[in-house]
Amino acid sequence: MVRDGRLFESRALATREEAVQYVLDTEPPVIAGFDFSYGVPEWFAAANGCESIDDVWHLAARAGEEWLAPTDPFWRNRCEVPPDRRFRRCELRYPSAKSIFQLVGNGQVGAGSVRGMPLLARMRARGVAIWPFDAPGERTVFEIYPSALRRLKPDAGPFGSNDERDAVCSALVMWDARETVAALTAATDPTTRLEGDVWAPTPPPEM
Repeated sequence: MVRDGRLFESRALATREEAVQYVLDTEPPVIAGFDFSYGVPEWFAAANGCESIDDVWHLAARAGEEWLAPTDPFWRNRCEVPPDRRFRRCELRYPSAKSIFQLVGNGQVGAGSVRGMPLLARMRARGVAIWPFDAPGERTVFEIYPSALRRLKPDAGPFGSNDERDAVCSALVMWDARETVAALTAATDPTTRLEGDVWAPTPPPEM
């Protein structure tokens, strides 16, 4: 946690549920970044009858464990998803991004994303703003790429682990950008409202 531009607390949280509760319990204003995909490619949402991000999150809650079995197009052994269907539009800005359908390998976010989406729905029901679907509020949660944000804080540290480095550097970047965060609005573009977006300061960091 960063307060007044300084590291106030740095500790590992054991579960996703604990991270959610931390956001809910912390005195606002709160800006938090989670490192998993908040949505799926538009074509996959449409193929499953999803017309909104709420539909996507509810579907993940119902069918997520079946997807992770895995069920096509999710994969562990061999990717058969055409390149133009693997990614959300926002992920194309990041050449090293991993597809949500990938369930194996370094940096994969598939399982964490599928299991994290229902928690976003839970937080939203408790009044937390989930950007870009909502305008920022007293508690706002973003999707972030820590590996990109940490490059903006090359002199931070030392850290006890790579996870701590990613978390602290990301928090420091969000603190520095807090005024621009407050000025954000909810997305109106239909694709962004269905797929989500990755938050980054302006201009976004190279990755």
